[in-house]
Amino acid sequence: MPRLPIAVIQNVANDGPGHFADWAERHDHSLQVVKVWAGEMVPTSIAGYAGLCVLGGPMSVNDELPHLRATEHLIREAIASDVPVLGHCLGGQLMASACGARIRRAPRQEIGWITIDAEAHPTALNWFGAERFEIFQWHGDSFELPVGAQLIASSKHCRHQAFSLGRLHLAMQFLCEITAEKIAAWTSSAEGQAEIAASDSPGVQSVAAIGAQTARLLPQSQRIAEAIYQRWASGLRHA
Repeated sequence: MPRLPIAVIQNVANDGPGHFADWAERHDHSLQVVKVWAGEMVPTSIAGYAGLCVLGGPMSVNDELPHLRATEHLIREAIASDVPVLGHCLGGQLMASACGARIRRAPRQEIGWITIDAEAHPTALNWFGAERFEIFQWHGDSFELPVGAQLIASSKHCRHQAFSLGRLHLAMQFLCEITAEKIAAWTSSAEGQAEIAASDSPGVQSVAAIGAQTARLLPQSQRIAEAIYQRWASGLRHA
């Protein structure tokens, strides 16, 4: 029997599924990427999907954009239907918002390779397979924790880095799907360079520092991503 596809909500052209797509292809998971930036509509129902993956983007969850509210609706339906939800950066914030938590400015903006500490309990180790790791970030907002969520990862600059909801759902502030190509595109863009130059946060690294670290840290990032995706895939719905 063929597998159901995983719905992927892509919010902007330069923030595609990246390593998540590489992982899915190697493990024979099909993706239905919904390109809302190109005018495609967020599905109105989770029926027919094995899971829901929500990607990042430069907008705020608090912006009054119809596709953000439609994504929140789909997240709520997925959670209610026991269809696993996985949120990357803005996607993690949308998961929090969909479950009633507020999204606020982060204590400190984070751009670059940031050290993440897993919380000291079995759920965190089960998701990440590691107690500490460095992974890529690019965000100015942060989520509060929804009722019933378990905080499982933190950083020096922004405590709320990842939470789990039950055994199926994971929201992340960081970008474990990152690739070298995405980092190069973001840090070479005029918008990205201006944002980095304008920030005085100790959590924001220079373009040169990001570039110098990427080749060394990307393999570790992808190992963490593999652990997360394999753990998440264990709950995917079958036809």
